[in-house]
Amino acid sequence: MSVEQAFNVDCLNIEKEKNLKYLNISNNGKIYRSYSDSILLPNIIQLEKNLFMASFQLMKLMPAKYVVEKALREERINPKYPIIETSSGTYALGLGIICAELGLPFHIISDPAIDDDLKRRLEDLGGYVQILSQALSADNPQIFRLNTLRDYLIDNPQSFWPEQYNNPENQKAYSFLAEYLIDQLGSNLTLVGSVGSGGSTCGTIKCLRENNPFNRLIGVDTFGSVLFGLNNEKRILRGLGNSILPQNLEHNLFDEVHWVSACDAYLQTRKMHSRYSTFHGPTSGAAYHVAKWVSQQNKDEKVVFIAPDTGHRYLSTVYNNQWLKEVGFFGKDLSYFPLKVKHPSEVNEEWSYINWHRKTYKETMDAKNGY
Repeated sequence: MSVEQAFNVDCLNIEKEKNLKYLNISNNGKIYRSYSDSILLPNIIQLEKNLFMASFQLMKLMPAKYVVEKALREERINPKYPIIETSSGTYALGLGIICAELGLPFHIISDPAIDDDLKRRLEDLGGYVQILSQALSADNPQIFRLNTLRDYLIDNPQSFWPEQYNNPENQKAYSFLAEYLIDQLGSNLTLVGSVGSGGSTCGTIKCLRENNPFNRLIGVDTFGSVLFGLNNEKRILRGLGNSILPQNLEHNLFDEVHWVSACDAYLQTRKMHSRYSTFHGPTSGAAYHVAKWVSQQNKDEKVVFIAPDTGHRYLSTVYNNQWLKEVGFFGKDLSYFPLKVKHPSEVNEEWSYINWHRKTYKETMDAKNGY
């Protein structure tokens, strides 16, 4: 069965799809039917004895492709109306690639955090990119973007909204990643991943635990993100964290949560490049930062971390020494050991972690008051 055929499986049967013979590291000269098929799955790269990287070109392509193609089959998409989503990063790009391949119009609602190169690429793929006012979206841009999107849907109810934060199909798409990891690495794994919508980490671990309930999940967040109990503040590190709590984030799936700084993420991204030649973005650097420490502390565990995208969007920033000097990170020392905390309220601006113990958000937050 080919990858494209697998993506056409009815969602009611997707959990039963276990045949991954088509997922072979060697393509054996295969000709793909689309660009998206050719980059859908990651390369698995062994960096250290027990440390592996799931190296994507564009991870968010996986849920975008699955959600849109499924909605088309179920006739929930009217091709006369644009697919609309709010994003300032890679989900917008994944959606743009799929829409261009299928000849569908799309509309991205974003804010000034989106970089010019990405905006131009989305427009070249045929999309309309709406940038909201800096002043209006400054306090909580994601909420303002979502409110703008909902207002649009009131006037254009026939437009399709993939709803990456709350659509359970986002999670289901990552069952393909889980099956691929099992096929390549076996069923005894510790998964480390940056958390934004919760789709990739939660969707992957659910499927992994169908084979082995003892598989661990370690989430990577950053300061200023509300996902695991911190206050909403301006985030320097983008591509992970959130100012809202998405429904796709199921806290009771996490064994451990780490908060890392932009500085550590940027410097580790560069260190990965110089040491392993891997060319990825800062969310990958953040995940590597945690996964390397976890693998060193647990020599008997096979640790795999998700590297969601390549470094091309960051050539003028993270891969630019002058830019790193301007933001005050060039020449800084990495944090080599995290501070263990018992409650998110103890987290400050240094690398910290908590044993989450697969608890709900409420259970963890209430623990401060002894409830």
